[in-house]
Parts: sequence; C-alpha cells; structure tokens
Amino acid sequence: MNREVRKIRRISYQKIFNFVSFSFILACCIFYGTRFIKLYREHNKENEVETLATNILNSNNGNDKFKKIGDDYYFTEDNENNYIKYSNLMWRIIKVNKDKSITIVLDNSITALAAGSSNSFENADINNWLNNKNNENDTGILQNNLNNVSTYLAYTKTCSDTIKDYKKITCDKTTEGSYITTPSIYDYINTGGENSFMNNEENFYLINYDSDNKIVYVNDKGKIKTSDKNDIIGIKPVITIKSTVTKVDGDGNKDNPYTIETNSSLFGGYVKLGSDTWRIYNVSEDNAYLSLDSYLKVNGEEITLNYSNNNYYHNDTIYGSLAYYLNTTYINNLSYKDIIKEENFPNGIYNNTNFDYREVLNKTVPTKVSPLSIGNIILNPKLTNYYLSTGISENSNLIYTMTNDFNLYTKNGTNSLKIVPTIQIKKDLLTKGDGSLESPYEVE
Repeated sequence: MNREVRKIRRISYQKIFNFVSFSFILACCIFYGTRFIKLYREHNKENEVETLATNILNSNNGNDKFKKIGDDYYFTEDNENNYIKYSNLMWRIIKVNKDKSITIVLDNSITALAAGSSNSFENADINNWLNNKNNENDTGILQNNLNNVSTYLAYTKTCSDTIKDYKKITCDKTTEGSYITTPSIYDYINTGGENSFMNNEENFYLINYDSDNKIVYVNDKGKIKTSDKNDIIGIKPVITIKSTVTKVDGDGNKDNPYTIETNSSLFGGYVKLGSDTWRIYNVSEDNAYLSLDSYLKVNGEEITLNYSNNNYYHNDTIYGSLAYYLNTTYINNLSYKDIIKEENFPNGIYNNTNFDYREVLNKTVPTKVSPLSIGNIILNPKLTNYYLSTGISENSNLIYTMTNDFNLYTKNGTNSLKIVPTIQIKKDLLTKGDGSLESPYEVE
C-alpha cells in the first residue's frame, strides 16, 4: 500500500517539472521571438523607402478635409495641403487611390478648345491634344512635353460614365490606356463641387457626356453645365502618379509643393533674355518655343495694339498690322534679337464647321515673332484679353481672344488689346540656370 502511494507521488512531481520546464521554454521563445520580430521590422522599416502616397497618407492623418470615400482618399473643399509640382507646372492632388497611385489635376487650364462632334472622350479632339496617338502628327501636344512620362506616370482611370441623372452619379466606366484625361464629374463632386479647390473661376471641361450627347463642363461660378460642343473653353489635364514614385521634397503647401523629379525638363521653364522673362511652352528636337510671361511693354509700360484692318492673316510685310510691328519695331529693340529664329508659326482658322486644332497648327506662316495660337499650350492664366493668331474665317476680321476664365471669344482686329508675343530660339543656347523663376534659364 505505501509503495503504491510513493510511486504515484513520484509520477506527479515529474509532470510538474515537465510542465514548468515547458512553460519556461515557451516563455523564452515568446519573449525572444517577439523581440526578434520587432527588431527585424524596425530594421526593415529603416531601410524601407517611403513613397509619395504613404507620405501623403501619414502627413494628413487627422486632416478633416482629407476623406476616405469608397476605397480612395480625397482632398476636399479648399484644402491647402495638396499642391504638387511636376514638369514645371503646379498641380493639385485629387486623391490617393487604393493602389497608392495618386490622381492629380492641373491647378489652371492649359489651353482652350471646342469639344467638336465626338460623343466620347476617347474620340474627341481634346483627347488627341492631350495624348500621343501612336505618334500621329500634332497629337499629344501636352504628353510630348511632360517630363519622363514613362518614369513618373501611370495610365489614368477616370470615371467616364454617361450622365443620365445628376442626383445619381456613378463610376461604372473608366478610361483605359491614356496617360491624360480631364476631370470627371464623380471626382469634382467628391472633392466638394462648387466648394472644391478645382473651382477657381475658370470654365473647364469634364470628361463626361450627358444622355443628349452634350459634353459636361464647370463654369466660372463652379456650376455644372452642358455644352453643344461649339463652346471653346478650358482644359484642365488630369494625370496619375505611379504608386512607386517617391517624394523628393516639399510638404504639399503652395509655397512648398511636393516634388518628385530628380531632373527637371525644359518645358514650362522660365527663360531670362535681356530684361524680359519668357516661358517655354513647347520643345522640339532643336528649338524651344517661348511665350512672354507678361504683356508686351515699351519703356516699361504695357501697350495695346490692334491686330489688323484686313483679316486674321499674320502678314509681317503690311504696315500697320500687329505682325509688322512685332517683326520690325519690337524685335529691333531687343538686345537678343540675333538669337531669334524665323520659323513657321501657326496661323489658321477655327470655326464650327471644322473645330480641328490640327488644321490650325498646320496652317503656318514664316515669321520671327507671333502671337500664340489656338492649339498652343497656355502657361500664364493671369494674362487676359489678348489676341491669338487664329481667325474665324478667311474673309473675317474677327480674331480669337484669350480670356482669364478660359472662355474664348472673338473681337474685331481693329480693337486695341494687350499683346503676348512668342518666339523661337535654339534650345542648346540655354546653358545656364535651372528653369525656375528664381534661377531662370539664360543664354551665355
């Protein structure tokens, strides 16, 4: 009897010892394993490259104007933390997408066109102007000038639904295979509609059409309107930054925007020639096309001139015309006149029987100084009420005029208006400066 009791007690002590040993070993594994995992994560976190998207998400944690809508995070209303500079242009961040790509819109319109006869963005002249179509001539006016598109940009998926009910805006259809679009009504409403940062007193197209095949746009009061496609109004490009792109500098404020480029492009850069500041609005293989970043001045004073007493044609041999003044009196007073090249500048017709910007750009005239044309990139939205070089018909003296709300209209060429000239120079001459306003390109 006693021997049996002692045997049972020995077995119980062994179990207790085994249990305590197991618990100790398990505790050690948990403790040291947890520390190992923590140290491993901290080490990898130090080596992890923070993308622009994660920086935006982290820095706007707690921002009540940075809202999650569906799977995306939108900047809304008058948010001041969503500025980004790319290709020497100022953009605004619309949203961080669920895949961590970033959809952005240009802060101001960059040109003005008519929508034309197409019933979809994919087939519209607006799309041709924005995106390069298999290297077709005069397509991709903007895309061809943006900096390292394949490095920084992904295809933009914008909600392009046909609008049947303005109280039920859907996003069932999105664009495919385009780097650049225009804003969607879906994104405009999600960013605040009339209270959105996109509403800056400009007329600009949205990507959507309504059930009557009219194109939808935002007017200068921020109201959503439709056009019969004969209006000539602003285009605000929308692009998408790749999810892998990292921040180079900036905090999203207007005075310190996010930047992503390690090397800037000529396009959009400022150029100092003599006492004048110009801006590069187009770059070809050999040349830089410059538009004056202010109105034309004589002895420091802005002047007004008429276009012509005849028609839209830019004839620099006819005394009294704007073309004659620019290519004689004006150019001869420039200290840098010798580097200005004679080139073919656009001088075409644009009207409701043929709203094709390509025909405007392809009808050219050889000259040294010319106004901007419909179809050109417009970089200074603050300049207004100045002549373009585009007419409405062969025999009419009505000339298109650029406005600050990007709603183009015509004026009789005998009116005196302010002037914004353009010139061309060899781009190889720009060997000094970085193209910023603080350090513009210069010719040595």
